[in-house]
Amino acid sequence: MSSSPAELALNAIYVGNLDQRVNETMLQEIFATIGVVVQVKVVKRHGPYAGVNYGFVDYADRRAAEQAIQDMNGRKIFNHEIKVNWAQTGTSAKEDTSSHFHVFVGDLAPEITDDMLVKAFSPFKSLSDAHIMWDPVSGKSRGFGFAAFREKADAEQAIATMNGEWLGTRAIRCNWATQKGQTATPPPQPGQQLPFEIAVHQTPAYVTSVYVGNLQPETTQNDLLHPFQRFGFVQEIKLQADRGFAFVKMDTHENAANALVQLQNVNIHGRPAKLSWGKDRPPTGWQSHGGFQQHQQNWHHGNGHNGQMYGRGGNLVK
Repeated sequence: MSSSPAELALNAIYVGNLDQRVNETMLQEIFATIGVVVQVKVVKRHGPYAGVNYGFVDYADRRAAEQAIQDMNGRKIFNHEIKVNWAQTGTSAKEDTSSHFHVFVGDLAPEITDDMLVKAFSPFKSLSDAHIMWDPVSGKSRGFGFAAFREKADAEQAIATMNGEWLGTRAIRCNWATQKGQTATPPPQPGQQLPFEIAVHQTPAYVTSVYVGNLQPETTQNDLLHPFQRFGFVQEIKLQADRGFAFVKMDTHENAANALVQLQNVNIHGRPAKLSWGKDRPPTGWQSHGGFQQHQQNWHHGNGHNGQMYGRGGNLVK
């Protein structure tokens, strides 16, 4: 007996950070190694995230979908580390909200569902999406979510109205997550522990450099290369050890964000490293993004090491 549309929605998973070369046939072949795949969809991204796509895979069986999340999240396809999680019900039919105005919703009570969040923010007319971030292992809420609006005025009104309002058993916290022309809230600061979903939106998509502060003078290139290469291809390390900081340039914005989150306060020579976003030169034609509070990469002072380029596997390129 075939699965109903409702059952398919429950068995759908989201696959993010897809290389542009991955098509639907390829995606189906990869995920069919876990279980029976009913349908797949690859969505081409536009705007600042045009470098990577995302997609959806619908399984015939929920257990296969759960296994796919466990086995495939973090796997690399064409050197892109894919992100696999549950898709929200009806996500594949929703419009692209990447250019909309996004609001971060924090301090959510564990009993709050996606439907409850949608209902809470639906009075603001141009709501285009609202969802909670779920832990793929436990299936429990991670305590925060996002609401997206087509109109900036509605997003502003939602923040002003809903911040501090009770939803379920807790008063929620609302602020900007991603706003056109502005940084995410809270602004990037060294040492600040943030979830990936916030960190990845704090800077434009072309930024792949991470600032590393609070370093000991004896810190070497290898002290930074080894932890960072776990999260992707390290393109360059610029170290000013005598001044206590460095910049590590990763291959993608997503990998840099993941490293920033996972390595925050990592011990390097007895000190907790303080990480924040660096600042890269925007590519030609990139629209100006005002308000980003990023560390400048200034190499004109001090006697630290020059920048070093690293090839695949962390080998120094002469």
